[in-house]
Formats: sequence, structure tokens, C-alpha cells
Amino acid sequence: MFLKRIRSFFSSFSIRWRLALIFVLLFGVTTILFNMFLFTAMIDNLQQDFDDALFNYSVDVSEGIEIGIKGDLSFPPLRLDHGKILPFPLGTALIQVRHSSGTVLARVGNFGEFDPPYKKDFEKIWKGEEATYRTIENIHNIPSAEADSYRLISFPLDNAAKPQLLLQIAVPMTLLETQIKQRLRVLQFGIPVVLLVAMLGGLFLSGRALKPVDQMIHAAKDIKASELSKRVPVPVANDEIKQLALTLNEMLGRIEQAFQSQERFVADASHQLLTPLSIMKGELELLRKVDDKDRDALIKSSLQEVDNLSGIVQEMLLLARVDAGMGALTLQELSLDELVFDAFSRCEKIARSKDIKLKFDIENESGEDRKMVQGDKDLLEGLVFNIIENAIKYSPPNETVDILLTWKKDRSILRVADNGPGIPEDQLPYIFERFSRGANMETKVKGFGLGLAIARKIALLHNATLTAESHSGNGARFIFEIKNI
Repeated sequence: MFLKRIRSFFSSFSIRWRLALIFVLLFGVTTILFNMFLFTAMIDNLQQDFDDALFNYSVDVSEGIEIGIKGDLSFPPLRLDHGKILPFPLGTALIQVRHSSGTVLARVGNFGEFDPPYKKDFEKIWKGEEATYRTIENIHNIPSAEADSYRLISFPLDNAAKPQLLLQIAVPMTLLETQIKQRLRVLQFGIPVVLLVAMLGGLFLSGRALKPVDQMIHAAKDIKASELSKRVPVPVANDEIKQLALTLNEMLGRIEQAFQSQERFVADASHQLLTPLSIMKGELELLRKVDDKDRDALIKSSLQEVDNLSGIVQEMLLLARVDAGMGALTLQELSLDELVFDAFSRCEKIARSKDIKLKFDIENESGEDRKMVQGDKDLLEGLVFNIIENAIKYSPPNETVDILLTWKKDRSILRVADNGPGIPEDQLPYIFERFSRGANMETKVKGFGLGLAIARKIALLHNATLTAESHSGNGARFIFEIKNI
């Protein structure tokens, strides 16, 4: 739940702010952890320097104390080398000598009610430690304390295997506390300033990095349906944003091509539909004026135009289904030879009307049983029917249309060849476009120019290929190739 709230909070910001916040968060955490490490190491070093100075001071003090044969002490006034620089004021040091029994044998300084601990210190000294240190923070018993805390050293005076006398010196940690406070103040003010600079720098850098994206957004907003030739600017830097710009431009190119294709389709469809409608209108107007004997001929002609309109609409509906994509397919295992036989029987009537023979052969190059393919039965049968019907349309009377089905190990190939005039080289690239027909055949051959466009769409939808070859004066050949299952 907490993570969802954080995610929702960050989602309310722009990408620029999110990048800056993430940068500051990572940089801030790293900076804080690193400075904590440095601060701890610095305190340890300062503490070690302070303890070393206190130890040297204890050695100087111990050298001035004399222990008699009977254990009596001679504690003359301290004579110290004032040329030494110590991290604590000498006049505020509290010095005492203590016996292991707890008896205080001598003192220098105003201890008041302050009684330094000693038992654990004796135990550590007896275990072999050279000296012991501890920080005294409970200093309310020390009259006129010079600092918030004192540093206490316990140093053995006698050289016995188990020393019985300890020199204890407590000094104020004024200088150490001041150094720590100064460095802590620098961190308290410095880190926020550094994070603020990092935030501003992150915003600046993210703004510079996302500037090409802003330019692409503004350019994309200015592209209207009538200006699809425009493109978004491509950055110079070879990075992911450049790849995004190139991808968007490629998408805009496909959209422009699709719009142009759709515009041509609408214009051609309107033209194809307008022609039979104009003919029907003229014939119906004549129908009111002619005699009964001519009326039947006009009605027959009108019905023929209605059939043409029906054929155009059916092919356009089929094309719309193909354009719908894979969601419109009903896939099943099919045998391509059965589809050819079904289309063969449907095309025989058309072939007989032109005295054209249909010849169908099967070659099995794989040496195995019949090969199966996967696809939509109605659409694949329409594809086969369209390329066979197209060959019949463009073949002269008394010729033969050759249909050859070849089974290979991994694919099946259907070849349909006619003996017509062929396809001119300049028109071959456009033969599969909608409403495209041979320039010399528009008046000689009936049709709407949708059959081959539909066939190519069906092939692409089945991850298959449909290509055309032409031999001028010797006919054309259409090759359909699909993978076996």
C-alpha cells in the first residue's frame, strides 16, 4: 500500500521532474552515506589525536611523582613543558592518584563531588592494557565544568606485574567538541546546498535531454490529416531518442501510405460504382419512353448492371474482411489440392464460355504423403479462384490455362499460367493494387480490378507469398507459395 502511494505520487510529476527527483534521491543518499562515513572516520581520528596528547600529558605528570619505599607519594608541583600544544587547557585538568582499594592518595584540581570510576580500569590494566580511556558526559558534579564532556585517562604509576596505583586525569573536551560542531555545521548546511544544486542541475540536464522529445511532441501536434508528409525532427545524437524519432517517422510514412491508398481506393470505388449506376439511370429513364418489345432488353441490361454492382460490393466486403487482419480468420488444416479442385469446378463454366481448357497437374517432390497447410478455407479458396479466373479472363479463346501444384518438403507452391498478352513491365509493380487493370485490357476484359488485390492480401494474411511473372506475348504466370504444417 505504501509503495503504491509512492508510485502514485511520482506518477503525478512530469518525466523531467521524475528524473531530477530520482537523480537527487540517489545522489543524496550516496552523498549522505559517504559523508557519514567520513564524519565518523574524522571523529575517530580527532579522538585518537586527543587521546595521544592526553597520554603524553599523563606520562609527563607521572614522571614528576615519586613513590617511596613504604609506598608514600611525593607529589611536587607539576613542571610541564609549556612549549607543547595540547588540545585542552592545562589549568582545568583534574588529576588524582588512586589505590586499587579505592583510596584516593592525592588530588590536584577542584573535583567537587566528582568521583571518577576506577574498578574496571584496574581490571583492564591488570590484563595488560597500557592505559584506559573513557568519556564522562555526566559532569554536573564537576564545579565550573569547562565543557559538555570530559575525557578520563587511567595510567598505571607502579611497574609491578599487577599495578596498585593509578594516575587518573580528566580534561575538558572543549577543542574536540568545537571541531566536531564546526564540521557538523558544515555538513548540515552543505548537504542541503549540494542537493539543491543537484536538483537544479538534474532539472537542467533532464530538460536538455528531453528537449528533442518536446520538439517531437510539438511537431506531431502540428501534423494534420492533410499534412501527413510532415515528419518529426530527428536529433543528431545517436541515442534512444533518435531511434524513437526514426520509428515515429516510419510510422507516419506507413500512415501516409495507408491514407493515400485509402483515398485511391475510395476514388476508384466511387468511379466503379458510378458507372453502372449511371447506366442504370439512363436505361430506367429510357424505359418510360420505349415500347414493350424493347423493355425486356433494357430490363435485362439493368439487371446485368445490378449484378456488376453486387459483384463490386461482395469483393469490397471480402477486402474489408481481409483488412480486418488475423481476427477475421478461421484457421484449420487444409489440403491445397482440394481447394484447387473446388475453385477448378467453379471456373469451368467461365472457361467453357471462352472455349478455354483448364489443365491441372500435381508434382510431389517431397516423396511423402499429401502436404497440409493451415489457413482460412473460404479466403484461400477465394485466392485460388481469383488467380485462375484472372488467367481465364486474359487468355484468348481456344487456349489452355495450366495449373500446377508442387508439394515440397516445407512448402506448397501453386502456379497458374495463361497464354495471354502478358503484363507490360511498367505495369507489373502495380498489378496487385486495388482497381488496377492492364491499360490495354480495360475495355476488352470485364472486371473491377479487385481480384488480385484481394488475393495478395489473403496471401500476406497467411504469411504466404503471391507473385507475378510476365513474358511479353507469351502470357503471365502467378505463383502462390505457402508453408506446410
